[in-house]
Amino acid sequence: LSFSDVNYKSKMSLTEMADIYFSCAGKDKDQIRQTKVHVEKAGYTAWWDLDKAHTGANADLLLHEAAQAIDACHIFICCLSKDYLNSALAAKEVKLAGYWGKCIIPVKVGPLPLNAAGQEEWPPNHEIAPHLRKLFCVDLTDPKNYSVRIRELLSRLEKDLRPGPAGERGVASEKAMSVEEMQPDDVCQLLAKLFIPQDKIERFIANGVSGKDLLDFSDDDLKGEDLQLTAIQVKKLRKELQKLLNPIQPPRLQLPVAAAPAAAHDAAASSASQVAVENSLAILARNKEKGDPEQIVAALRACVQDARVQVEGMQVIRNLVWGKAEEQNAVAAAGGIESVITGMCAHRDNMDVQEMGCSALGNLAWSNSAIQLRISELGGIEEIIRATQTHVKSGGCMQKCTLALGNLACHSANQVKIAQQNGIQLVLNALAEHPGHPLCIQYCCWALKNLCLNAENKIKIVRANGHRQIVQALKNNHIHSGIVDEACQTLGKLAWGNQEHQNKIACEGGVEGIVAGMKSHPSRLNVSQQGALALGDLAWSNSGVQQRIGQGGGIQVTIAAMNRFVENAGCQQKCA
Repeated sequence: LSFSDVNYKSKMSLTEMADIYFSCAGKDKDQIRQTKVHVEKAGYTAWWDLDKAHTGANADLLLHEAAQAIDACHIFICCLSKDYLNSALAAKEVKLAGYWGKCIIPVKVGPLPLNAAGQEEWPPNHEIAPHLRKLFCVDLTDPKNYSVRIRELLSRLEKDLRPGPAGERGVASEKAMSVEEMQPDDVCQLLAKLFIPQDKIERFIANGVSGKDLLDFSDDDLKGEDLQLTAIQVKKLRKELQKLLNPIQPPRLQLPVAAAPAAAHDAAASSASQVAVENSLAILARNKEKGDPEQIVAALRACVQDARVQVEGMQVIRNLVWGKAEEQNAVAAAGGIESVITGMCAHRDNMDVQEMGCSALGNLAWSNSAIQLRISELGGIEEIIRATQTHVKSGGCMQKCTLALGNLACHSANQVKIAQQNGIQLVLNALAEHPGHPLCIQYCCWALKNLCLNAENKIKIVRANGHRQIVQALKNNHIHSGIVDEACQTLGKLAWGNQEHQNKIACEGGVEGIVAGMKSHPSRLNVSQQGALALGDLAWSNSGVQQRIGQGGGIQVTIAAMNRFVENAGCQQKCA
């Protein structure tokens, strides 16, 4: 149940799945069963697999059912305990929920590991911590407060699950809520997003602090004996409250619909104060190492019409946030997303600005579902789509555009939006335009792979002959391990559970392309794993393709991978 294993789509209809997925350890099921009953009595449907045997042939089926249930659910409840954190399957489920942009609600059902000071940490020191860091955990371990905490949980569910226009349930869209309307559980979520420690948030719960209270409290009240925030935490809270009271409108609403001609941009840039430009460039130069998000954003805002400042500032953001969730969140909190999008809007004809803007947004979105959604809300997808359409002749720009679209497509809502904006066809256009640009090809496959996590997008890609382009790219670039890796994953996802797609990919020579890629990189673990998995997806319930794989050397190359990586359980599982 890794990210590359989520191309399941069993015969079970997604519409039959539940509103809520309970992810829990088997040893905790008795504690959780009572919670599940409360949730179902409130009118929600809940899914778990703890009443089924996890052995023998049933184990693989349950893994696929679990993946399908996570994909179809609206709320993912992870039930935390020491046993849960020790479960490899549980960790994979949390990562998968984060990967698909699900609303995650953590609940504590048992003791958690202690740190050196003998205290429980939040989030726990564990690989799933990045997915929990900005969330408030509902503690169900105290019998005295159980009924109160259940009401808190049901209140969260009621706000996150609301009927749509046709009566169906879905995760509620984030609408602007006035601070005065915030209930205590809303305040808890706000504090969690600001990384206020769990023990401090518990104090706000105990005192029933509402949004109106936050506005009435003085700094001394917040730092007092009851709430005990630090001066820095109070400053962060005040700043966030100010944003909520005076929301910044998305930049796309403040700018002209049509891009100004390049000559007008040059004229506007030349009219900007040279002193301001030089000052901004100096600030950005200092922050290449220091990395103060507020200074970087201020420099970008001061010289929106100067392309040099925009390119430099976007590059600083790109480098600062890559692979670091804390820096991503800090830049987002400082208004970095809005600033990058504003700069792209102001310089739509400037390829350097577009390329660096897409690169910055892509790195901000990497493995961060909240920022992925925020970029979409602010019009970032539209700007990336526009850049992909305008600068399709540039392989470097297309590399950054498709990487950004691929990162954003890790969120299920963005998969739909990108397709609606003609993103699938634009990615395929970029793939056709740059057959000699390996990184562009690799990231085109990356974007298509994530887009086809949506069932309708899979059909759209094949109807547009995307499978043919991917197979051709794989055949022409089998010496590039990155392309082989991403192309195999994409073909596997397109093929899984769809005999028509399997046959079309096989007819284009997909089997032979995958085998050739695996043979070209025998020492590459990822290539061996993804190649074997793709062959398995092509072969699923399709005797014709099974025979073609056998005749094309697929069995031999898969067995060779198993022998080469005999100590790697993941490779053994995928090859088997």
